[in-house]
Amino acid sequence: MRKSIMALFFALALFGSAIGQKIEGVWAMTEVTTTGAGGSTEQISQPSMYIFTKKHYSIIFVAADAPRPDVDVATATAEDLRKIFVDGFVANAGTYELKGGKLTTRPMVAKSPGFMKSDVFVTSSVKVEGNTLTLVSESTKAGPAQNPTTTKLRRVE
Repeated sequence: MRKSIMALFFALALFGSAIGQKIEGVWAMTEVTTTGAGGSTEQISQPSMYIFTKKHYSIIFVAADAPRPDVDVATATAEDLRKIFVDGFVANAGTYELKGGKLTTRPMVAKSPGFMKSDVFVTSSVKVEGNTLTLVSESTKAGPAQNPTTTKLRRVE
């Protein structure tokens, strides 16, 4: 009986590490599906990068369907700068935990200072099929996702 329990424990530990290994690497967004009243599916054409190491992650991407314009920041209007640097760009990095098919990220540094508070987290379900990683938003510190977003990524490295 004891050997069976030990074997099960080691099998679960190896399975857990295999799941962790599957998301380690560099990924690029390919598709984002939003739900709710204005739900849609968008094919991603702009640059993006999700990087997962053993314990840390980094997410950075252009959040627009066209390249951001190259403007002279010295003469750009506040609206121009907001479109380029606030609305059109996402960046955060921190630690993550992958357990039971759930990915929980905890930002340490982010474009938005409010996203760097110690109680901020994002939990998503995780599915890896070949070179495709699918993340479905489940909850944040505000509670369960009312309109989950599905993000599909392709392994780059």
